[in-house]
Amino acid sequence: MKKNITILGGGQAAIFAALEIRKNDKESSIKILGNEKYLPYERPPLSKDFLLDKKQQEDLYFYSSNLLKEQNLDYINVSIDKVDFENRKLFSKKNNIYPYDQLLIASGSENRKLNLENNLENEIYYLRSLDDAKIIKEKVLNKKKIAIIGGGFIGLEIASSLSQKKKEIFIIEIGRQLMGRVVPDQVAKLVQQTHEKYGNQIILNQQVAKIAKKNNTFKIFLTDDTEVEAEMIVAGIGSIPSVKLFENSKLELNNGIVTNEYCETSIKDVYAAGDVSNFYHSVYRRNIRLESYQHAQNHGICAGKNIAGIKTKYSSIPWMWSDQFNFNLQLTGFCEDYNEVVKRGENIDEGIIYFFLDKRKIKGACGIGLIGKIGRDIKVATKLAENNVEVDHKTLADKTYKLNKLIKSKNN
Repeated sequence: MKKNITILGGGQAAIFAALEIRKNDKESSIKILGNEKYLPYERPPLSKDFLLDKKQQEDLYFYSSNLLKEQNLDYINVSIDKVDFENRKLFSKKNNIYPYDQLLIASGSENRKLNLENNLENEIYYLRSLDDAKIIKEKVLNKKKIAIIGGGFIGLEIASSLSQKKKEIFIIEIGRQLMGRVVPDQVAKLVQQTHEKYGNQIILNQQVAKIAKKNNTFKIFLTDDTEVEAEMIVAGIGSIPSVKLFENSKLELNNGIVTNEYCETSIKDVYAAGDVSNFYHSVYRRNIRLESYQHAQNHGICAGKNIAGIKTKYSSIPWMWSDQFNFNLQLTGFCEDYNEVVKRGENIDEGIIYFFLDKRKIKGACGIGLIGKIGRDIKVATKLAENNVEVDHKTLADKTYKLNKLIKSKNN
């Protein structure tokens, strides 16, 4: 039966959900309501290849407007400011009405902002969108000293890119290590050493107490009374799910939109996917909210299948990566709830991976190496975790042993 399917959000989860729906449903109307003027585009290159001029705007789009037309997908640049779940309607700021039979919310997440007492809010830069990246790219041209507040993935990637543009970089992180929320300490230390090798100055365990500006120079006062001077400040202090639109509705919210393993929300025929979803994971048997490229794609596909009537559980093992300078960091699963750690490799050039095991089963793995050195073994670790395979400590540690043999032996 022909339905009116609406997707709220124009990012990666949205476009992959739309294409998956269309693959299984040739008749229904599919509208993607995005609040950016651009077609859905890749965000990871914004902090890396786009800032470094290795990729241009046209290189970022997932699909061309011609392909969207061929698939009969209607992308509309519009800002929605009201949702009426009871009557199944969305309302734009210009009072346009978008009715739906099924709704997918893929509204993503938004940047946390620094809480400043003075009027400097508009002089602190954040990276979330293509427009943000364009502004940062332009503003850094005549700047030499740049402070990055936040030592997570996005802050470190920006620091790496701007360092390669010959800028003097200061990274200020509130935690005791870089990337403390997700990356294990062993790998975080290797990342720190690499940044310091390239000249970036890293300050850990310090919070910003105050920021002042005199002439064209910012003074950042830290909680230990030290000061950092910079000509420009970029903040990357985490993000929150974009749920303001639903706060006074019947939609269940808890660190995002709560969904089950089928991407279904607490309201019938309303689904959620990507950064905005606090979803039930059928492998880990708990709710999780993830912000990563791969998750947005896989979760969008899963939502698309379920909207098209193909009942599908979401069971993808979390995986994420970060390219900084000439090395690549990858993480799969969760590096927690373990009783054994196994190290594979001795130096970053060849690649170092730490496996986190519980009862000889991989719970997570995280590694760093020159680009192309660790990807294969991380991929194998993902498969071993998915299949709950018991592994031997010595085998994992032996760099000469090809780990894909473990998958083949499991299949045999």
